[in-house]
Amino acid sequence: MRDKKLNELKERLKFQHDFLLDMNKLNDVAMKCSYVLSEKIAQASKPFTDGEFIKECLLSIAEIMCPEHRQVFANIRLTDDIVAQHDDNMAENLQDKFQGKAKSFMAFSIAVHESTDVNNAPQLAVFIRAVDETFDVIEELLDMICMTGTAAGNDLFLCVEESLKKFNVDWSKLVSVSTDGSSAMVGVKQFVTKLKSKVAGLCKGTELKSVHGLILQESFSAKKLKMDHVMDVIIYITTWIRSHGLNHRKFGPFFSELDAQYGSQFYYTEVKWLSRGMVLKQFFELLEEIDFFMSSKGKSVPQLTNKDWVKDLAFLVDITTHLNTLNMSLQGRSQVVTQIYDSIHSFLAKLCLWETQLTRNNLAHFPTLKLVSENENDGLNYIPKIKELKTEFQKRCSDFKLYENELVLFSSPFSININHVNEELQMEVIELQCNSILKTKYDDVGIPEFYKYLGNGYPKYKNHCAKILSMFGSTHVCEQLFPVINLNKNNYFSQLKDSEMNSLLPIATQDSQPDVD
Repeated sequence: MRDKKLNELKERLKFQHDFLLDMNKLNDVAMKCSYVLSEKIAQASKPFTDGEFIKECLLSIAEIMCPEHRQVFANIRLTDDIVAQHDDNMAENLQDKFQGKAKSFMAFSIAVHESTDVNNAPQLAVFIRAVDETFDVIEELLDMICMTGTAAGNDLFLCVEESLKKFNVDWSKLVSVSTDGSSAMVGVKQFVTKLKSKVAGLCKGTELKSVHGLILQESFSAKKLKMDHVMDVIIYITTWIRSHGLNHRKFGPFFSELDAQYGSQFYYTEVKWLSRGMVLKQFFELLEEIDFFMSSKGKSVPQLTNKDWVKDLAFLVDITTHLNTLNMSLQGRSQVVTQIYDSIHSFLAKLCLWETQLTRNNLAHFPTLKLVSENENDGLNYIPKIKELKTEFQKRCSDFKLYENELVLFSSPFSININHVNEELQMEVIELQCNSILKTKYDDVGIPEFYKYLGNGYPKYKNHCAKILSMFGSTHVCEQLFPVINLNKNNYFSQLKDSEMNSLLPIATQDSQPDVD
């Protein structure tokens, strides 16, 4: 009898143990689901309050598919506070992972860009691009700083200095800084000067490279065309039609393209329009329909039938199409700076070609202008525009010219003239150029993969290549960030705290995944 009671007690204890173990497992599963869903909410830029709605959906599905497990779904906690807390935990995890990676950085660069949110609060985004010992590239948002003071150079420097300190990044490995160079950042020159002084103080003989963000420069260059007399009419007409004739069947594709690019902000983005040839091209193709529609509504626009104005529009369509092609080549994450340089060099060569061709009224590369051209002098009218664009481009892209030999050494090590190589690297480069096995590997895999095969050889040259590979060629990575901010902090959800935004952005923008387990 005693043994029987003892066995019953053991079975009861085992049942309780197994039950508690199962409950713990279920709670762990529910907790993991809560983290995974919180991550999905952040990545999709959805409000934290959507967590409760997602949970309701899950419970409804559980009632139908697996009612016996409904309680498991009920244990998933997705209140807005919980989602915010989970995002904060995951952001801390990403920060810890980054700090671990930072120890193996051979070189890194930063890109800095300022913008404002829906509340007109200035935000400073600091991105980092780093190369580790295996020549893997890390390109991530380092920090998002709410600027409470001025945009003076010293304030920008202190913000960046604090960010690098927060993430334990070694200042001595900083190679270059990329800035947007816009008028909004009035302290850019002073900021860059202070950065250079800091790096020079840490590493004697080292000069920090400075590169202006080329995507924004392309927009500035477009603005130099000074064709507001065309753009103002287009913006006026488009805004008026949108208010009075949006449902007009022929205008549907035009507004679809417009909304896809700019949403409700389209009439405030003249600069961005200039980098989008497709919208202007569609406007040109609808010119007759637009003229008829505006006249039928008693809003006749005389420019639409003015031959000179139409020619200006046609030229603008063609040149913005070319600029858009360039813009696309500058975009994309993890681009090598030499690719950016090649795109810029190619565009400048095209500008020289167009200038020469227009003197002969050769409109081969201006097909829209060719459609409306009536005499052999039409091309001559636009030579000053091409010259202005070329001059502006050369001026703003002069940064790359300063580092041309260093870029060529990185991209074409086997063909560069050894006399153009820094003396400290010449011996290693000669040895490399005479290594037929590595030359074959270079031909097979190209850059930047080739540098992973150098092993422990050529240490000075590898260090040079790591520095070039770490450079930002443009501020496109910054440009991609602010639409995410606007999605999360819009007119309906503008109360999102800065601390919550700083936790959300790394999850929403970075390739690195938090360790949810």
